Amino acid sequence: MKYPHHGQVVKGAFTLNRPEIYKAYCKGLREGKYYIEIHKAKGPPKTPEQLAYYFVAIIPTVFRQMVADGNDKMFVNIKGRSKEVPLTEDVVDQMLKQTCAVFDGKVVNKADMTMEQASIFIDRCIRWAARWLSCVIPEAKSL
Repeated sequence: MKYPHHGQVVKGAFTLNRPEIYKAYCKGLREGKYYIEIHKAKGPPKTPEQLAYYFVAIIPTVFRQMVADGNDKMFVNIKGRSKEVPLTEDVVDQMLKQTCAVFDGKVVNKADMTMEQASIFIDRCIRWAARWLSCVIPEAKSL
C-alpha cells in the first residue's frame, strides 16, 4: 500500500510538508529495508473540503437513494466470482470509485488524487447519481 507524503525540493533538498505525520508513520513500521519513491506532483493535492463533501454529501445521499429504490444487497465481482454483499456506505464508496475515478484508463485512489482529479471525480459522482438514481446531491453550501 502506498502512503504519500507530500513535500517540495528546494535547493536540492527534499522537505516534507508534514514531517510529524511521516515520523509517526515510520514509527509504526517493522524493522527492515524499505525504499522511497519520489514523483513530481501532477498538481496540488485534493483538499480536505473536497473529501469532506464526498463523504458527507455524496456517499450518504447515494446510499439512501439506493436503499429507497429497494437495493439492500449488491453483487460484486471478486477474483472472477460474483458474490452478494450487503449494501453499505463502504460498498457505495467502492462502487463510485470504480465507476467515477477512472483517469487515463486506471482507477485512481482518492488518496492519490490531485485537486483537479478530485473535482472531476466529484462531478462524475453527482452526474452518475442524477442519471442512474434520479437523485440530487445537495450543494456544499447547503450542508
